[in-house]
Amino acid sequence: AANPVYGKIPVLLLPDGRAICESAVIVQYIEDVARESGGAEAGSLLLPDDPYERAMHRFWTAFIDDKFWPALDAVSLAPTPGARAQAAEDTRAALSLLEEAFKDRSNGRAFFSGGDAAPGLLDLALGCFLPALRACERLHGLSLIDASATPLLDGWSQRFAAHPAAKRVLPD
Repeated sequence: AANPVYGKIPVLLLPDGRAICESAVIVQYIEDVARESGGAEAGSLLLPDDPYERAMHRFWTAFIDDKFWPALDAVSLAPTPGARAQAAEDTRAALSLLEEAFKDRSNGRAFFSGGDAAPGLLDLALGCFLPALRACERLHGLSLIDASATPLLDGWSQRFAAHPAAKRVLPD
């Protein structure tokens, strides 16, 4: 009821009765409130301080939801082997673009956030799909993120999965 457009969760209900829908939008709202209230500690925000970099992180977060995830999901839902092969190629193409985005956004550091200590919004957006990606690889005998095709994402995925916050929630 709180999300009449999509009719699904997550929804953040505000004390005044308004609702904010969709995971990435909710996280960005919380980030904006923390910035405006001065309640965030230095280095604890999920988006970069630079407005251009924030826009780029938001762009790539939307890309993950709009292009990468549907391509990956289509690998398992494809009705024919040909459709599965096409979906796998679409997924690889999206990952290739994300490889370049990592190179451009990370500044040679551990995470998309441009830091070594903690992942940011873009890291979380892609990282939440790592279990599905690894399951898809195993179920269909694919290699999607690996050291030969996407070396930067391969290293990133290992660092992300090893981060204490991710280890608490990602399945083995």
